[in-house]
Amino acid sequence: MVDLASRDTNIVVLFVIVNNLLRAVSSVILTRLLMPEVFGISGILSSIAFTAAMMSDLGFQTFVVRHEDGDKPRFLDTIWTIALLRSATLTLLLILLAQPIATMLGKPELAPLIAGYSVTFMIDGLASLTLLTALRNRMILRLSLLELAVAILQIVVATLLAYLWRNPWAIIGALLASAAFKSLLSYLMFSDSIRRIAFDRTYARDLWRFARFVTGSSIITLLLMQSDKLLFARLMPLDAFGFYILAGNLASGAFAFTSAYASRVLYPTYAQLWREGYADLREQFYAKRRLPSLLYSFCTGGLIGCAPLVIAILYDPRYADAALYLRLLMLMPLFMLASNAANETLVATGRIRATFEANVVKLLWLAVAGPISFVTEGILGLILVFAIMEVPAMVFKWMLMHKIALLDLRQELLFIGTAFGGMVVGAAGDLMLHPLFA
Repeated sequence: MVDLASRDTNIVVLFVIVNNLLRAVSSVILTRLLMPEVFGISGILSSIAFTAAMMSDLGFQTFVVRHEDGDKPRFLDTIWTIALLRSATLTLLLILLAQPIATMLGKPELAPLIAGYSVTFMIDGLASLTLLTALRNRMILRLSLLELAVAILQIVVATLLAYLWRNPWAIIGALLASAAFKSLLSYLMFSDSIRRIAFDRTYARDLWRFARFVTGSSIITLLLMQSDKLLFARLMPLDAFGFYILAGNLASGAFAFTSAYASRVLYPTYAQLWREGYADLREQFYAKRRLPSLLYSFCTGGLIGCAPLVIAILYDPRYADAALYLRLLMLMPLFMLASNAANETLVATGRIRATFEANVVKLLWLAVAGPISFVTEGILGLILVFAIMEVPAMVFKWMLMHKIALLDLRQELLFIGTAFGGMVVGAAGDLMLHPLFA
């Protein structure tokens, strides 16, 4: 168990680093080929797609990983059929609603782009369920290699199309190509990948009983994670919104690690420890994440401290304003690893409602603090409220963990303290090196 957890952690860390490097290279290239407005448009399209995905989220990944029949063909055929129907429905709805959505956002010229982007849902729906069963079977390396190959193809296609077209269709073309390539690899890289149309009422009922909490939680997550983008897309000029999206893209590397590490390493490990009835679960749980959490916290804090230096190194002076957005947006992933780890602890031990309840806490935080900050501090104040919304949820999850004797507060505070140490080091590096890139 320890060897598997350590191996999976190393794989996740390695591929997150590689993907972040690729993302940085892509960002450097595309910012020189495309105008800032394109990144604003890309952010709007991503938000619309994320909204559609979360409003119809049924929790396929978690359901397949946990279900006792997760390796049976009849079960997998049924889930694949339901997932395919969902994807086809989303594509059709977005095509029909493209013009109304664009008009509502005050940018009617985006309608054809929204319709084009929607096709990615249909392509994703055609992918094999091996993308989920690979996680169930701890095939983290092969899954990571697949995602790396897809990322490389997307960068190559985006660069080529951006050079030729110099407009937002370059981004959409790259997304369609990468989605098709990912679906193809889901069949080529894994055995038993072919699925058939099927429907089993028992499995469908199981999915619905499980998805009731997932869907509710996902809708709240949608409000939490996308309302800022949809709101700022309306309030900010496209160039300023482009800076915000660019900063968000840089911060997404940290999000990617917290998500992948929590779902691909911690959750399967914690669930197995719980099923096997290990003694002293608290120590076991913290032992699995101690070193990665310390390193992650320090590096995240360091990036916050040296955000202006990062922007100056990567981009030309037109993008200098993105540094402030990056500092603010990195506050969310700073606390997200602790919050996600707590969430996986609670879910793995059978407390599935914890995710939904924590999202309600975040929603209440935004409802109360958001209007106050916007009135007093404007958009930057509102961004800060969004950036630290993980803090009240994290504290709530800690309270739940304390009730079941799984919280070690000293270690949690040590992780956060390490992040502040990273901020000091990062700020010192920015102070010394930033003049060299001015």
